Amino acid sequence: MIKLVDCLRRLPELWREEFLRYWREAHGLVADEVVEVKEGS
Repeated sequence: MIKLVDCLRRLPELWREEFLRYWREAHGLVADEVVEVKEGS
């Protein structure tokens, strides 16, 4: 099993909610695609 831990820093001009939404909607989708490619889906 592979586990991944990310340490993230929020830009000071972003509210916490904005940061979390951006992380889930933008970077989360990219991460899902990378996993699918590596798994051969």
